[in-house]
Amino acid sequence: MHLLSLLFVPLFIATAVFATPLNITGTVKAISETGDPVENAVVLLKVNNDLIAHARTQSDKDGNFTLLPGKDAPGEITHTIKRPIILPTKFASYAVMDLRGRAHPLNNLPQGIYVLLGKTETGKTINLGTIYHKGGTLNPTSLPTPYALLPKPLSKVTTTVGEVQLIVRKTGYLPEEVSFSSFDENVGTVILRRDPLEDRIDSVLSLMNLADKIYQMTQPEVGRISNYVSAQGNIYGSALHGGDTYSSTVLSTAYTNMMSNNNTRVKIPTSYGKDMMHGAAAIRGATVFPHNIGMGATRDSALVRRACEITAKESWAGANVDLIFGPSIAVPQDERWGRVYEGFGETAELAVMMGAACVRGLQGDKYDAPWRVIATAKHYLADGSTTNGVDRGGNDNITDDELKAIHLPGYEAVIEQGVLSIMASFNQIRGVHQHVDSLRLTGWLKTDLGFDGYVISDWQGIANSTCFGCHGDYGSQSMTASREAVRNAINAGIDLAMEPMGSHTSFINNLTALANNGEVSMERIDDAVRRILRAKFRAGRMDNPNSADTRNMIIATYGNYGSAEHRAVAREAVRKSLVLLKNENSALPISKDARVFVTGGHANDHGRLCGGWTAVGTSGTPTNGWQGASGRMTGATSIQEGIDSVAPGARVTTAEAADVIIYATGELPYAEWRGDRTLAQLNFTDAQLATLRNQNPDKKIVVIFISGRAMVVENLLENSDAFVAAWLPGTEGDGIAEVLFGGDYGFTGKLPFTWPRTTSVIPINSTEESPNWFPYGFGLTY
Repeated sequence: MHLLSLLFVPLFIATAVFATPLNITGTVKAISETGDPVENAVVLLKVNNDLIAHARTQSDKDGNFTLLPGKDAPGEITHTIKRPIILPTKFASYAVMDLRGRAHPLNNLPQGIYVLLGKTETGKTINLGTIYHKGGTLNPTSLPTPYALLPKPLSKVTTTVGEVQLIVRKTGYLPEEVSFSSFDENVGTVILRRDPLEDRIDSVLSLMNLADKIYQMTQPEVGRISNYVSAQGNIYGSALHGGDTYSSTVLSTAYTNMMSNNNTRVKIPTSYGKDMMHGAAAIRGATVFPHNIGMGATRDSALVRRACEITAKESWAGANVDLIFGPSIAVPQDERWGRVYEGFGETAELAVMMGAACVRGLQGDKYDAPWRVIATAKHYLADGSTTNGVDRGGNDNITDDELKAIHLPGYEAVIEQGVLSIMASFNQIRGVHQHVDSLRLTGWLKTDLGFDGYVISDWQGIANSTCFGCHGDYGSQSMTASREAVRNAINAGIDLAMEPMGSHTSFINNLTALANNGEVSMERIDDAVRRILRAKFRAGRMDNPNSADTRNMIIATYGNYGSAEHRAVAREAVRKSLVLLKNENSALPISKDARVFVTGGHANDHGRLCGGWTAVGTSGTPTNGWQGASGRMTGATSIQEGIDSVAPGARVTTAEAADVIIYATGELPYAEWRGDRTLAQLNFTDAQLATLRNQNPDKKIVVIFISGRAMVVENLLENSDAFVAAWLPGTEGDGIAEVLFGGDYGFTGKLPFTWPRTTSVIPINSTEESPNWFPYGFGLTY
């Protein structure tokens, strides 16, 4: 439905003028013997449970705050409700206002969230709701129907853009929700109560010496340490495996070592961290979902939540993993970047919607899920905006306004959902490496956004911060972080240091020396350890340190990894992720009675459908789980196998015998900087397809394109009747077959990235129609 078809939709109209002055003041204090004021408490507005990014402030040293004085509120207050009116079939004109109440022209509109206004032919202005706009010219008649916000009880302020709440929070305190009846008032004194969890954390901290604390801040690599507890009884905060391997015995071994070591003053369970980027894909036989790029194409946040819930359950069941390095909420802006497929899309809209949903799936609603793990949003900040898409050491020449409009909203959203960990990024922002960027780690993230979990470094990211522009394996750069680098990173806000390949020893020695000479304060160390302990308490690990109990419960209650139920969810995700870019000559849908010839290098290969961050193989040691690989996988279904299941007997063995040729091709697996590409490399050509077309001019040809990004595929489009962007769909190839053949499913996926049709426009991010690209949001249906 579009705006022009809104006839007879009731909309309730309030009595006030559209924009109401916003000038909310108050004082924040804590319950204590002295009633001390609380400095740097975060005060923010939420509308319909969505944060208003610009409506946020901090309390000063006296606890006082003023929320956007003189600015405009996000809509008028509904004091009384008039009779409903009937929207007209068309509007004479449209206007948009941002959430501060400022008017903007419809052309050259910056990316953001806006209130859309329609003016009738009689001059009446009607609020049509909030919209998200990618940027450029806005055509209101092409938008879906806005939300009609019906009036609610006035227990809280209600505006024409929805229900409004004032939220006040501070690390270590329980958040408070404030009711108020005007956007221009003093709400009085807001009392923050100390979170009782902090008393438990205090009791643990009081038992720890300096070495205990520094070990909690250290994450070595499994296999580089002989024990998870030192001879002196210091327990490592966590351990990790790289992308290629995993072990289901890490947590159980660490627990046994902790309980048997008589020198430990406090029993703090070690966490086991692993990249589970699209399902528990490091585990042979697990359910592998589409990579985030495909999940973004679904536009289905509820489905993303279910997928991430399954990921957490299977990570427990198969590998005893309680710390997942995900979700990635990058907002990739350049097709050349080797990690494009890790992002849900090129807009803040998708990062917010899908990132928040994934955190709820991994952790539950504020830590209420029995399967919960510690989720890690990554990579902070702006890893998707490096110049020319260079991974790791690349530099972002990007303004703070652009950072806050494009890359920060995803972090605001996951913090609101209670994400327990955030991973710093390798990239620089205007020359400042994100592992040593105190402004953005401590200033923006921990203070302005009120993040109270811990910040973890990336793979030897502290060492990387000393090598300006280094990427890949750092070249000849030493993999050991210098004392200066450790000092800068910890003081900037890094709480947990990922130190693989034996570099953990140097980190411990350097941080110990820095603490002893005062270059890193005990206050900073205690803050870091408190954040790590807070995450472990909230994840349930402090109360259930024996991971075997949790794992057994997960398997008994929810089943093992790779179950039929879980694969059905992944198959649904595949169906909804497919984007149809071309469909001529009635090539799709294909009749189940048709004769089809299935060919191409990706047609019967499981590993190629999964891409990077996937263990490939059916026996022995999995093949290159970090970079991915071609090959067979336990429990997986290829495109060809899916066609055989969905349309039995339809497949023939030669093109000459077929009515339809299904050709599956695309990129080979890769991950991180090894996937970085030049503009020329993004021009994908396929001589085999051209040969098929020349030899079979009267056959219908359907191309299934497997890729981790949008590429220039004009050669494929010219030589096909239908073209399907299938992204990296994972282990359930039958989901593709279910949409290709006529029946219960059609194409619903929409482009999460603008798809270039010539390398001359790369990088491109646009909702505008152009012969040079398929716009963001494009997708044909039957």
